[in-house]
Amino acid sequence: MADLIRSHDWSTTLGPPDAWPAALKAALSICLSSSFPTAIYWGPDLILIYNDAWAPIPGERHPWALGRPASEVWFDIWEVVGPQFEQVQQTGQGVSRFDELLPMLRNGVVEETYWNYSFTAIRDESDRIVGVFNQGNETTAAVIARRKAQEENARLGRMFAEAPAAIAITEGKDHVFTLANPAYLDLIGRDEVLQRTVAETLPELVGQGFIELLDQVFETGKPHIGRAVPIRLAREGTAPELRYVDFVYQPISNAEGGSRGIFVQATDVTDATTALVALRESEQRFEAIVNSIDQMIWSTTANGYHDYFNERWYEFTGVPRGSTDGADWANVFHPEDQPRTWNTWRKSLETGAPYEVEYRLRHHTGAYRWVIGRAQCVRDDDGDITRWYGTCTDIHDLKVAEEARQLLLKELNHRVKNLFAVTSGMVSMTARNSATVAGMATSLQGRLQALAKAHELVQPVISNDTTSREALHLAALLQELISPHIDPASDRVSMAGPDILVGPKASASLALIFHELATNASKYGAFREPDGRLDVRWAEDGAELRVSWVEDLGHAAMKAPNSEGFGSKLARMSATHQLGGSIAFDWQPTGLTIALILSAAHLEQ
Repeated sequence: MADLIRSHDWSTTLGPPDAWPAALKAALSICLSSSFPTAIYWGPDLILIYNDAWAPIPGERHPWALGRPASEVWFDIWEVVGPQFEQVQQTGQGVSRFDELLPMLRNGVVEETYWNYSFTAIRDESDRIVGVFNQGNETTAAVIARRKAQEENARLGRMFAEAPAAIAITEGKDHVFTLANPAYLDLIGRDEVLQRTVAETLPELVGQGFIELLDQVFETGKPHIGRAVPIRLAREGTAPELRYVDFVYQPISNAEGGSRGIFVQATDVTDATTALVALRESEQRFEAIVNSIDQMIWSTTANGYHDYFNERWYEFTGVPRGSTDGADWANVFHPEDQPRTWNTWRKSLETGAPYEVEYRLRHHTGAYRWVIGRAQCVRDDDGDITRWYGTCTDIHDLKVAEEARQLLLKELNHRVKNLFAVTSGMVSMTARNSATVAGMATSLQGRLQALAKAHELVQPVISNDTTSREALHLAALLQELISPHIDPASDRVSMAGPDILVGPKASASLALIFHELATNASKYGAFREPDGRLDVRWAEDGAELRVSWVEDLGHAAMKAPNSEGFGSKLARMSATHQLGGSIAFDWQPTGLTIALILSAAHLEQ
């Protein structure tokens, strides 16, 4: 800013800087030396001069604002700041504003902005007011944040007031109540609690351990959850009565990360607990019945609180007894199944409709197994739900068998489609290259026989039977699988590599991979085009065999698929799972390059 001030043309406003009054020079020296946003408004027209820290304040008006009258620079807020400048000029009294609203024009839009600033009179040697000294900074973000916080507090206050659960907030190590909703006041039977400590408000809690728990949560910053905890409350001035509550003490952190207070949520579960005690009077007989059957059995209170699991449940899951009570039962569910299961359970709780859903449950071995969960509610004479009784049945073996059947059907469907596509391609290709019907028939018959032989090679992969197979040479295997589509001896096919002997199991998996590649080449790639070429090469690299399958379409262009097809997925599964390797596809406009890496140890199997 010092450079800008020196280079600015002051001839029409303040004159050359060397001739400026001593008061202006002194004020300017302070202004430019300050790291705080500072500006000077000089003379009757309030000509503006400012420092580097103040330069961002006018936004896009910088550096145009330098040397201009304040009324021009601040035309959009002049009705606010104009009278303030006038007051300083006429009376000499300073002006200070905090979080002042100034609707500024920024980037063509009037924005709501807030500022802390001061205007101070600058006097010359004769004590005349000759200018205004201005310092300030924008507080828009802080004001808006504070406003949002106030709105959020008001919203939370309304929400807490309307919440059915008993909610309170305490602050400080003495646990002073700063908020208590009507449900909480109803629970404790008091009306006047705010700005009083918990011990003062509820003296009967002293000696019951609750004050000590509040101290512990405040000091450690760790929450505490209590389930059906007995508590004696002197409600509405009566003698203390025994109640049971579920409650949460959740610490509230301050800006430094320490504890500022405690959020308290409590639910009176006296009725449910009393009913549970009565139910457990016949627990021995009940346990004998439910543990004599193979299914997992569980029950909940009317609100869905899980309070019982039979021995079969604990034998299946291997979890400690009681660790899945309440809502913790979902912890043994597969994470992907939890949202769907919870939604189904909530709908049943809301409507009373029978509950039935399939999900994966963590077995004591650590694996997840499929089960089907079912539950029915029990209602009282008034039709209100009193309890839920449910079962879990292990259906994992049936589920896996069904999935295997579906996979087999997909594989069969895929192979039938490929067979028709390849056969159709053979007929078309043979017809193009045959001079006579007899020649076409002979060629087509040979190719169909080769196709049948190729399918014999792939068959063990589908049936998982390699007992009748012998080891094959890799080159011979490739020729068998390529021959249904094109003569391997033609100049359109080249193969090179060392003599590799492949075991029965590995040859079946390799047959599946090369069958898929040859079929795709016939349908979409090199074998479909008259001048298409295929080059297959393989080489041993330590404990691996590397195979390169390169298709060149000649003059045609190849388009990469939008997604991986079922055949490509089968090839990938065979390469990774059966052959301990990998397969990578590189689609180029001129053709396709496939890099196949196989474990040498797997090839011997």
